[in-house]
Amino acid sequence: MRKQVYVFDEYVSSQKNGIGSFLKEFHYCMEQLDVDICILTFNANVTEFTIQTGEDGKMERMLFPPFPFGNFVGNGEIIIKFFRLYIQDSVDNIFFVNHSPCEKLLAILKRDYPLSKVIFTIHDLGWTSKCMGDVDKYKQIVEKKEVEEKEAKYVLNYYAKEVKMYELVDFVVCLSQDTYNLLQTVYLVDPKKIRLIPNGFEKGGDDMQSCNKEILKEELFIPDNEKIILYVGRPTMQKGMQALLNAFHIVLRNSPNVRLVIIGSDNSNRIENLINISSSFATYVSYLGLINKEELKKWYSIADIGVIPSYYEQCPYVGIEMMMHGLPIVASDGFGVRNMFQDGVNALIAQIGKRDDSEEFSYNLAKAIEKLLSSEELRINLGRNAQEIYHNRYSVKQMLKGYEDLLSSMD
Repeated sequence: MRKQVYVFDEYVSSQKNGIGSFLKEFHYCMEQLDVDICILTFNANVTEFTIQTGEDGKMERMLFPPFPFGNFVGNGEIIIKFFRLYIQDSVDNIFFVNHSPCEKLLAILKRDYPLSKVIFTIHDLGWTSKCMGDVDKYKQIVEKKEVEEKEAKYVLNYYAKEVKMYELVDFVVCLSQDTYNLLQTVYLVDPKKIRLIPNGFEKGGDDMQSCNKEILKEELFIPDNEKIILYVGRPTMQKGMQALLNAFHIVLRNSPNVRLVIIGSDNSNRIENLINISSSFATYVSYLGLINKEELKKWYSIADIGVIPSYYEQCPYVGIEMMMHGLPIVASDGFGVRNMFQDGVNALIAQIGKRDDSEEFSYNLAKAIEKLLSSEELRINLGRNAQEIYHNRYSVKQMLKGYEDLLSSMD
């Protein structure tokens, strides 16, 4: 029989955090394999539970209306009642869960669907924001166990939930080598349960790189002699935005013909704090907020440097897109980020250093940006290597192979 794949999704989170991009590429991968797929969408924009079917009559989507405070993972007993009405337990079922923490929901799912397989995909870990991606600090908290600090207690509590989650599921999919290593050394997950499948991205046929860069710059009112430093993503402290703005201030002192373009918004869609940081050089910073994909492609095409200053990531789609477009990149050595980029190969790496000393990180970012600005040859070489690494490691073809191997291991 064909395998039936059920994918947990949340309407709200699909619009942010990169999970929407993941689901799009994941859905493509499943379509290439011999499986049927049904999306389980929670907190959907519907007033009552709804089922959508395809032309063949097969169930393609379950839509659950908003839960109180959006907490669908805390309402497993309600969810499972709907599942039992429409989903029969079978060895051919595979549930893909993407939201954390959800140990209680997983326990209910395993209780009522003992024949089915459950796979959890890690898009983030509970400790990263509290420790600002400092994995050594995290390991110290877990090893010490008895702590008084409120944040450390939160980290330990979340750690216990994650351990339980990984015990319950049949497989754990992670997106970065750092997380793969951590699952074995800190979470003590059986290596046979772990699969490393980085995100993949399908390159569109309407590649903007064929467009004339000068024409695009004229269209966007960018002077021909102005160099563009591009940041894409949520402009938050965890993403390194404050450090980047301070670094750009340093760069401006020696290179006045540069512009920092920031595309994206935080969850509150506010930029007051960022404007305060950059008030003295505001005319050299462009905050574009959220823009459509076609406009984003234009900025990728005219950018001279891409910057990924995050303190931690799993496998950011922004990094994949920048490599796909052949951008020379300045990246941090943050948890997960360092797995995507090698210094002098497909990026220049700016070391974060001590988390409580952002000046050091800002200085390292500025130094790397200035080095790229001063060498066209280096920019060309890094961009060329970035495209090659994209094709070899982060294309949707590679992602498809990873999931094909995972599903075949269940036969």
